[in-house]
Amino acid sequence: MAAALLIVGIPVGSAPVHASTWSALTVPAFPPSASAATASPTPTPTSAPAPAVAPVTTTPAAAAATPAEPSVASSVALVEAAGIEPGPTWSWSMGDPTAHCGAINAPGMATGCTYWASGVETTVFAGAPSLALVAHELANAEAEYSALPSLVSQVAAVAGSTSWSPTDAVASCLVVHFLGFQDDAAGSWQCPVALATDVAAHIHDTVTITQTTAVCGKASGISSTLTFTVAQGTLSVTTPTGPTPLTAPAGTPVTVSGIGTFVATGTGGTVSETGACNA
Repeated sequence: MAAALLIVGIPVGSAPVHASTWSALTVPAFPPSASAATASPTPTPTSAPAPAVAPVTTTPAAAAATPAEPSVASSVALVEAAGIEPGPTWSWSMGDPTAHCGAINAPGMATGCTYWASGVETTVFAGAPSLALVAHELANAEAEYSALPSLVSQVAAVAGSTSWSPTDAVASCLVVHFLGFQDDAAGSWQCPVALATDVAAHIHDTVTITQTTAVCGKASGISSTLTFTVAQGTLSVTTPTGPTPLTAPAGTPVTVSGIGTFVATGTGGTVSETGACNA
């Protein structure tokens, strides 16, 4: 069972801030009025009463509403439409992720857990998962269901300890390729675009397994010597002398002798056999 412990962290950049510059309004200067008081019996000037100023009431601007996260169902649909395929046995629900993934140190944050049991994958979400968290969990399910060990090892070698697990590292690469952002859901791992492209191209690769069985010397009692090789992948040979197989990389022959049953298995390539198998 592979489990991914995920803390929400949506990696969309904040909207650019546009700085507004306010300049003081320049009021044209009127020439000073020459008002000179004289002693002549001029009428006493009267001043017009100042116009009444209506009180100005200001209403505080309404606080911007925080956009709600999309529903999990709509996020799942969006992620699948983008190209991430969690697998035919996968399902999701809301609940307690710690029941399967253990304690998650993320108080107050949305979390998710994907686990594998008896060939069935399940994701459990808690809180209000962001699109990034939902995408990561679906990608986790796809990585667990489809990724070959060689692909997981390739990505893990680059991610190192920056991702919570090798499977999480592969999942983040899938999110980068199909949704175009870093999910920041399982550590500080930032999957390079080139690696993300490679992961997406090989996530559904399959392995060719061939097997050759030779039963030698049981009737004659004569020992036989056989040599097995595989052009690609790895070779594993089981001999009559013991259950522990002999292994070798592609191109390296394995020569065995004895009386009984020989089984040669090629993972990633076709097994070839040379030598005489006595009846």
